[in-house]
Amino acid sequence: MNQKRLRSTFLEAIHSIKDYIDQHPLEIKTISALIHKTHSQIGINLLHQGFRQLYGTGIKEYEIRKRLEAAAYLVQKDELTMQEITAKCGYSSQSSFVRAFKEVHGITPGQWRTRHVPLLFS
Repeated sequence: MNQKRLRSTFLEAIHSIKDYIDQHPLEIKTISALIHKTHSQIGINLLHQGFRQLYGTGIKEYEIRKRLEAAAYLVQKDELTMQEITAKCGYSSQSSFVRAFKEVHGITPGQWRTRHVPLLFS
């Protein structure tokens, strides 16, 4: 296989894995599972290196950011309790969820809900 085609195959695999994360942000998955689910033919080390080079962040960091973006949407919908959202996002404790949420969004989930949920009686 020539070098150019090989690079193209790896790029497709990396894009495919990113797309999978984007479409399934609340699904907790290992790197090996991501490779398997997207039927990608790429090694773990090359995937890590290529992902960082293409997107400027590691896969796990990207996955966590996407999960917490999905969490912000769930918080905003105001249909689930914080405890339910914490579990849905794969966190075992509410305090670790709040800490991660604040790191990504700059405010706590409670503050996010207050700012983004419309008042029923205005």
